[in-house]
Amino acid sequence: MAVAMFLHWPGLASDQYDALAARLDLDANPAAGQVLHLAAVTDEGLEVCDVWQTEQAFHGYLEHRMMPAVAELQISGAPEIRVVPLHNLFAADAEMIDRIGSVSLPAAVAAWAG
Repeated sequence: MAVAMFLHWPGLASDQYDALAARLDLDANPAAGQVLHLAAVTDEGLEVCDVWQTEQAFHGYLEHRMMPAVAELQISGAPEIRVVPLHNLFAADAEMIDRIGSVSLPAAVAAWAG
């Protein structure tokens, strides 16, 4: 069953998120079972919402990819995570994602550098 994952990471700054995103290299090597990723950095820290094909896929990614990368980057603190069954997923205009400029940071950086 598909799930929504909500993550709140108090105190995580945008440069730490960017370093983690670059280390994970999800554009070139996507996580098995991940459908969608949204991230926002607020005054309180990082807020993430993901959609995963299964809860097991998310936990495998968390244990085997994300947290080892967090340890390598020596990022302190820990995320608060909730995983719930997905009830609905709707995108009114999928092409709008490109138009508003919210694209994957590693992909955007690679395109700019290329």
